[in-house]
Amino acid sequence: MRKLVLTLTLCMLTISASAQGLLGGLLGPSEPKGPRIKFVEGDNNAKEEVLYLKINGVIQEKDEDDSPMTALRQKKSILDSMKEDLALAAKREAVKAVYLEINSPGGEVTASDLLYHMLKKFQEETKKPIVAHITAMGASGAYYTACGCKKIYALPTSMIGSIGVLLQAMNVEELANKIGIKAVTIKSDKTPMKDVLSPFRQSTEEEKAMLLELVESSYQRFVDIVVENRKLNREDVIKAANGSVYTAQKAEKLGLIDGIGYREEIIAEICKMLDIKSIAVVKKIEEKNPLTELLGALSERSSDIRPILNSFIKELMIGNQPVLMFK
Repeated sequence: MRKLVLTLTLCMLTISASAQGLLGGLLGPSEPKGPRIKFVEGDNNAKEEVLYLKINGVIQEKDEDDSPMTALRQKKSILDSMKEDLALAAKREAVKAVYLEINSPGGEVTASDLLYHMLKKFQEETKKPIVAHITAMGASGAYYTACGCKKIYALPTSMIGSIGVLLQAMNVEELANKIGIKAVTIKSDKTPMKDVLSPFRQSTEEEKAMLLELVESSYQRFVDIVVENRKLNREDVIKAANGSVYTAQKAEKLGLIDGIGYREEIIAEICKMLDIKSIAVVKKIEEKNPLTELLGALSERSSDIRPILNSFIKELMIGNQPVLMFK
């Protein structure tokens, strides 16, 4: 019955969309619409604006759920969203700065580095400062990203730091042997490490050394980023960069952040930075497509245990692809 209802709904939506397209063709092309913004707080009468952006959750290049229904929901990756938001901040003349709120435990090394690069490049090209404000957590890759901002602030209860790199993989060799599962791996003698971190066997010492080299390289870059952007002594950064998570008070003493305060206080600091009395905090209004919203809702209602099982099987089959994480 559910499939019948979904099929009928899709047919009706298709007919409706076709009719709208035909009507649009008869009436002529519609005027292109740019991104819209709305007032959040501050001085609504101020001419200058600060764009309010967010980084929330695990930092990765794309969503873990790459099913067709995810595409229908038009869920953008954090990198795509940041690129669009910074383009808006650059184009909108009234925007004089960016307030970036961060609540993230970290994520992929490359994704974090790309975000960092975007923030640095935006400021170099536009001369508009980005101020980071860590809320619940700004750890590992999230802190790496925050280092791309002109200033970093935190709440009194924020957790900050966890400077380090992690590479993990699941090993089910013993479990597979107990339940009678045997992996078949075919590789050239010239590429003995091709199945490195296979979940069906233990890693060799040579493989561990190779992976440790990758981890160490990313760790050293992390330290370089902190030293360069926070203007700290390298030896002091290395002492702090042991994977520890710090309170906001400790992070401030270590020089990892510039200060502690709530949003209104950080906005006041931005006004001082810009040498203005008041500013309007604004954010972009996300345009939603009714059709994709409906399809996304229907897909969520029809979900079951299969996606979980598929995810587990995918982890077993391709889990040997190492992913470096700032986590």
